[in-house]
Amino acid sequence: MLCLKNESNTGWIDTATQHLIDVIIDHAHCEKKAAHTGMVLLSKYPEKTELCFAMADLVEEEIGHFRSVMQILERRNEKLTPDKGDEYARLLFTRLRKDDQNRLLDHLLIAGIIEARSCERLQILAKHIDDEELRKFYKNLADSEAGHYMTFVKLAKLYYEENEVKKRLDELTNYEADIIKKLKNEPTMHG
Repeated sequence: MLCLKNESNTGWIDTATQHLIDVIIDHAHCEKKAAHTGMVLLSKYPEKTELCFAMADLVEEEIGHFRSVMQILERRNEKLTPDKGDEYARLLFTRLRKDDQNRLLDHLLIAGIIEARSCERLQILAKHIDDEELRKFYKNLADSEAGHYMTFVKLAKLYYEENEVKKRLDELTNYEADIIKKLKNEPTMHG
């Protein structure tokens, strides 16, 4: 489960499969926001060359995923609706420390945790939906999300001591596990 401390609620997949278009629409928004996170990090830390190159790669890949999800919607004669927000990510980002010393570490780890949970959710979808096109698509994306998680953790270890990274990742994943337990099984990627 990568860094995750628990699995998604079993009721989520039932909701997701019953409202698959809603999940696909939310997925498009998640990919867009992941690209935005990469842009924020490379804009805020231009002096960190390794981070800038890694985030440039991530942005390109996430925008490619967004485009692919949009194409799936188009083939199904569906339109992207306004973004309703992501309570899961919002709650995680409340743990982002504001001081300059710790902010980058938290931002990298929170982004990594979100990617890890996305990976898990995509794996669940790939196993449980009947649509062959989506099954294949989600399986491929799950591998990509796992790679993004690793990128964020690797960057954290590049700029911070490994013990500090492990300790903070443990704290944040404990908090994330509590969030997951309380989610209402909405038809969203992190619902």
